[in-house]
Amino acid sequence: MKHSIPVGILSIALTTQILASVKPVVKTPFVFTDEDARIAIEACEGEIACHVSAITTKGFGPKRTEIVQIINGEIGIKPLAEGIHRVDLGPPVNDEVRFLAMTLPDTQDAGKIAEQLPKRGRALLAGEPFTLLLMGDSVSHTGDYGLMLARILERATGNTNITVVKRTYPGRSIDATVRHFERDTRNTMPDLGLLMYGLNDQISFVPLPAFLEQYEWVSSHLLERFGADTVFLQPTPHIKMLRSEPDGTISPSKHAFRTIGFARAIADLGTELDIPVASTFHAIWGSGENSVNESAMAMWPLYPESYSAQFSTLLESTGRGDVIHPNALGHLQIAKAVFKAITGVEETPTLYLSGTSRWTANGVVSQINVSNCTDKVRTGRLEPYAPTAATISEQESVPYTLQPGESLVFEATWTEATLPEDLLRFPNDVYLSQQQIPISVVDFSDNSSYVHSVLCPFEVEGDFIARRTVIEGQEIIALLQTKDGIQERSIQIPVGSPVGRIPVVEKLADGNRTGYAVAEVVYTAVGIAPVSEAKVDGQLEEWEGQPSVPIGRSCQARGWRGHIDNRLNPEEAQADFFFKSGKDGIYVAIRGHGVLTNDTVTIFFDPRPFGELGTAGPYYWANFSFAPGGRVKAVKGETSASRDGLHGVWLATETGLEAEFFIPYTLMDASAWHESGDLGMSIIWRHKGVNGLSTRLTWSEDGHEWNPRWYGIVQRIEPGTNPTQRYVVRVK
Repeated sequence: MKHSIPVGILSIALTTQILASVKPVVKTPFVFTDEDARIAIEACEGEIACHVSAITTKGFGPKRTEIVQIINGEIGIKPLAEGIHRVDLGPPVNDEVRFLAMTLPDTQDAGKIAEQLPKRGRALLAGEPFTLLLMGDSVSHTGDYGLMLARILERATGNTNITVVKRTYPGRSIDATVRHFERDTRNTMPDLGLLMYGLNDQISFVPLPAFLEQYEWVSSHLLERFGADTVFLQPTPHIKMLRSEPDGTISPSKHAFRTIGFARAIADLGTELDIPVASTFHAIWGSGENSVNESAMAMWPLYPESYSAQFSTLLESTGRGDVIHPNALGHLQIAKAVFKAITGVEETPTLYLSGTSRWTANGVVSQINVSNCTDKVRTGRLEPYAPTAATISEQESVPYTLQPGESLVFEATWTEATLPEDLLRFPNDVYLSQQQIPISVVDFSDNSSYVHSVLCPFEVEGDFIARRTVIEGQEIIALLQTKDGIQERSIQIPVGSPVGRIPVVEKLADGNRTGYAVAEVVYTAVGIAPVSEAKVDGQLEEWEGQPSVPIGRSCQARGWRGHIDNRLNPEEAQADFFFKSGKDGIYVAIRGHGVLTNDTVTIFFDPRPFGELGTAGPYYWANFSFAPGGRVKAVKGETSASRDGLHGVWLATETGLEAEFFIPYTLMDASAWHESGDLGMSIIWRHKGVNGLSTRLTWSEDGHEWNPRWYGIVQRIEPGTNPTQRYVVRVK
């Protein structure tokens, strides 16, 4: 976007006196369209020529060339429209600066703030000091929607005592915010918490129930600790445009709405908890265009060439740049969406979509019902898309012309879910087995588009109740919930099996309709930690005869996408873990078989009582790797407490290696083993195979570490005690 200053204007500008060589500085990067942006050019006096151009949400906007007066070392530039402004300064500066001009949202009723923010809304309206606490991932971190929101609130309410505090971090998950809550809220007294997560959680396949539980955990702690209100923000679109098919054709990318399922779930949670939800996904999507790719291109003005260049746009690079993190203009849409949420502005849908799923001879088929909920005839087309990594039947767009109140129905087949057992495999276990079954449906109408996330639960009610328990003996009782009530199903753990997974399929009937309740019963034997001290020298003679827990069984090869075993065979990497409960910490011994020196081990700890394991809350960990010379590199996790005393040693053996670690209780912010005798523990062994491929082996973990639901137990016992065999069991 290059501009030239007319020669006649240049001759005037050349009369400006140069005092020094200093770059111009925008003193007011965010202004309203009815106020000037102030630019400091203290090196000059007199007049200077400027070319001003704007980029709006619709693309390249108005522009003008003018002569401005330098007064007290600065100039004022009147905005042309709402949008990013580029100001090209002529001689003697010959540089350009940028700022953002804003307008107040069209629909506003500041009086509703007290209703939407029942705890602190009146304080905001009364002009009292008011702190916004932004908590989020890289989208929140790289932009300034908080500062823009503060300015909008100041203009709308007259309150000039608004402070913005950012606790935002690249790569952050909502789980990490739970773990960092004490640190992130230290030395601040928030009045309003703004939570924006989902991009990282969704792409890592963190289970949606865990994600929502953690959202609720943060909001409840903000309320209990500070008496603060909360607003939920949805994750924004990822506008990667095109993907190449194997046959060379180009198809629309599902990236653009990969987060819409999480966005929908956040909105539903907000409704359930009576917490305002900012429609930030749709605020960025805007009015869209007549195809997915055209809609993505229409969002170019809202994304930067680089996340560090917030006042640039993809328009200036023909789409090359950052397609994940909105720029300053994008953050303005986010700020406006939050403002609408806290002033009670609700969007009126034009179509209402709902769905159900059923089993057919071809497998799972979802039926989507579409109704025109306006008083006008609507004409357009619908395009359904499966959630990330899943596949539904390819079909042409569904055209529609609907009178007011009229409906239509169309279907989508889940091509990878033809048998009930398929629901236990990725990605069906992420979507179909959670009764969520989300399908993205894009509505194209009047050269615009809108993305819906449609939930399609099974029409035949019935599912195994997800739960976690500890049992003695070999019998597991799974609970089947149907419309007729709860029924028990008995499942036996094979004798001598310390870890395993048992698929359970129950056929259901409802009149002439057939369904299935499908679950996986996962069991992990409780580890044993005798009260004893050990010498950390890599020699395991003192551990002989002690019970161990295995890592390396085929069923323990678990990645974010379910069972993934890249080993040439399971014997390539096997390990037995032993534990001792010392006075000041935990001793861990490993007897490993295979080429393991390039591997790493992470041990997670949740020192809370068993009833709290698997729920949102803080946890701790340490990472271990096998350095040359028998040295163990031991690193504490980011939210773990003191690492004093954390160390280890390893020795090579003919069949693999032997190692010993010492992990002080202080690492998990404790002074002793939990008084109940049970300690929550999760172990992840990352094995680098001889074929160069990696395999993630777990003791009890099941998915991404950001989901803290799958901790096993290690039991502390007194010398001479013969404990009863127990298992940690989960039905999922």
